[in-house]
Amino acid sequence: MAHFDIKNYTAAPLMMSSVIEFEGYSCQEVFDIMGDPDKIPDWYLLAKEVKIHQPVGEEEPSFNVEFTFFGDVFEEILFWDAPNRYVYKAAGKDFPITDYVAEICVESHGEKVGKMTWNIYYSKIAGDHFQKILPVILPTINQKSMENLSPLIGGTAVSVTS
Repeated sequence: MAHFDIKNYTAAPLMMSSVIEFEGYSCQEVFDIMGDPDKIPDWYLLAKEVKIHQPVGEEEPSFNVEFTFFGDVFEEILFWDAPNRYVYKAAGKDFPITDYVAEICVESHGEKVGKMTWNIYYSKIAGDHFQKILPVILPTINQKSMENLSPLIGGTAVSVTS
């Protein structure tokens, strides 16, 4: 497998990292859950609805997620390497996070044991209100979302750092 470098997809700094240690699921099973946009509302606290677009050729499909607070956000897959990693970017008219790129990585630590990491990179938050509130509430929202996701992927430990 070729060396992966997130800098090929974003120059933004790492702003938040969420980790779920899991067991009882293979990396492919965890990746299939994380890579399925339809499942996002099952675990992400602010996600209300997902609209998947028809893929072009061999590309992974892009999709929009309707979020509480952020409205309609377009998400596009930039890199796809199942069952190891994918990278996506998110943007929207009411989405206040600039240059948002995220990486989902699934690592095996043995037979049906491993770690799922969700790293979020961005440059800045637009708007005075969002600049004040998002750094305070996003870690809590992501912590609760990871706690929602954990039982879906055999999670044994959850951590969020920002």
